[in-house]
Amino acid sequence: MNRLLRRCVLGLFSLSLVIMTTGCWSAYEIQQVDYAKAIGVDFKDGMYHIYVQTLDFSSIAKSESSSKTAEPPPIWVGHAEGKTMSLAMNELWRASQLHIAWGHVTAIVLAEGVLNNKHIKDVFDMLGRFPEARYTTWVYGTREPLLDILSTASIYNLSPLDSILHNPLPSYMENSLFAPVLSFELIATHNDPATTTYLPVISLNKELWLQNKKEHDLFLIEGAFFERTGKNFEFMSHNDLPGYHWLVKGMRRAPLLIQKDNVIYGALSVGLPTIKIKPIIHGDHVTFSIDAKYLTALYEYLVPMPYDEMTRISEDKLKEQIMETYRHGLERGVDVFGLQEKLYRKDPKLWHKLSGDGEKLILSEDSIEELNIHLTIPYTGKYKRKV
Repeated sequence: MNRLLRRCVLGLFSLSLVIMTTGCWSAYEIQQVDYAKAIGVDFKDGMYHIYVQTLDFSSIAKSESSSKTAEPPPIWVGHAEGKTMSLAMNELWRASQLHIAWGHVTAIVLAEGVLNNKHIKDVFDMLGRFPEARYTTWVYGTREPLLDILSTASIYNLSPLDSILHNPLPSYMENSLFAPVLSFELIATHNDPATTTYLPVISLNKELWLQNKKEHDLFLIEGAFFERTGKNFEFMSHNDLPGYHWLVKGMRRAPLLIQKDNVIYGALSVGLPTIKIKPIIHGDHVTFSIDAKYLTALYEYLVPMPYDEMTRISEDKLKEQIMETYRHGLERGVDVFGLQEKLYRKDPKLWHKLSGDGEKLILSEDSIEELNIHLTIPYTGKYKRKV
């Protein structure tokens, strides 16, 4: 009898465990899910416009494993609008054919119309409330139609994920002109009143690469948006920022032409900077001292030149480009090099007093009191330097 009772008790206990054990009732099969990979946001005519790029993982897997001559994987882009971000998103869901998974988003593209204080906060407030949202997505600004940006395929019919939009680091390592930005970095700088918010601008280029002599759109970083003090964002093109990258600590390498009196002597690859920016306080007047050191490589040596003269010409060129970029920023009300933040970290009370709590720019053409550039050329490739 006792043995039978024990068996009944164990049976009831096992049954209760089976009933209480949770199952994957809410799970979706892979083929029943729409995987969002990029989000575009614009604001015009009082309405938020949301674009969502979705990709079929099965076709992506085929494109990555098969030959490069295969057909490019299809890119689907959904578009909806609403008076708020949430209403626009719900309008998109209304016509969605499958469940949309947001955990694989790797890029967010913001159109020029949404680049102001209120709209940026609305965008990241809504996106941040999704449990699947990540703060490690790449963020870009753009001046081109979002539909064109999100519909562009990659080179060689590769997966769209193998592009600057979804993976900007390989391109940046080759030519470090405009650093990519992650969403948590953008949020942090935008919420800091003393920090200049920077956003790289992605565009489409039809000239640099041709496919069988035919134009083909490929991504290119054409410049950057900078937040004006207390105002909206200002676009600055590649030509407006010839020396911006020289004072970016994470710069890997960038080209520099060695030229004097219209004679080109060679070209350097400049990188690995060590940068120190110090505010110099004179009562209620502030100036800045900048010291920067670089390691360079001589990749092109056309006309012989003494080493000392080569370094002097190169240092003067860097100074010239930095000051030109600084002046272009002042013309647009932008602290391009983030000098005001250095004062804020050292003396926040003085920063609040001079800037009116961040409402005005405290810089002038004379704010850079010292600019010291030191450049060394330890690497000359397989050829030894003769002089």
